[in-house]
Amino acid sequence: MQDSPKISRRSFFKGDVPSRHHISSAVVVTHPSRREEIGRRIAAMPGVQVHASEGSRLVVTIEGPTSGMLGETLIAISTLDGVITANMVFEHMDEGEEIGS
Repeated sequence: MQDSPKISRRSFFKGDVPSRHHISSAVVVTHPSRREEIGRRIAAMPGVQVHASEGSRLVVTIEGPTSGMLGETLIAISTLDGVITANMVFEHMDEGEEIGS
């Protein structure tokens, strides 16, 4: 595992910090009769896409700038009325170019 780069206060305020992009996949289990409705509600959330659905399951991806944002979105999905479970399956972080360079 790679250490996070050290970011000084000065570089943070100048905007010279590495950009990061996080993506995760999740399986959401719903009441079968509400799968389509819940899929539409989930797809309307920022950074979320529904890729497949069958029976009571939805396969989604969540994208955002931080792992915490992904977790918050997954919690929001799990608290939707009609959702039985929402479980993260995979998470990946991609380091981009430095901002401000």
